[in-house]
Amino acid sequence: MTKPHASASLDRLLAGFLQCGTWAACALTGAGLIFGTKALTAGVALFILLPVLRVVLMFGVFARQRNVLYAAITATVLAVIVAGCVIGVHLGPLAD
Repeated sequence: MTKPHASASLDRLLAGFLQCGTWAACALTGAGLIFGTKALTAGVALFILLPVLRVVLMFGVFARQRNVLYAAITATVLAVIVAGCVIGVHLGPLAD
């Protein structure tokens, strides 16, 4: 089980990460409105990727803490995300 101070530290790390990521995505989206669609696309993509990057960050923190249970749970979540992406690409509108 995680210690209370470790949980608070993880919460602060995740909050800072998501805040910086959201500001970066907003800046890219705003730049896209001024300069063109590539920056706009990058901003929207960053908004979409932020939750996935959060799970990756959590996996890294749990692995570093040697918290096997939570690392396994986050690895399972990542595997489900990857499987969903692969299935979506093969069965979705971009499929051959």
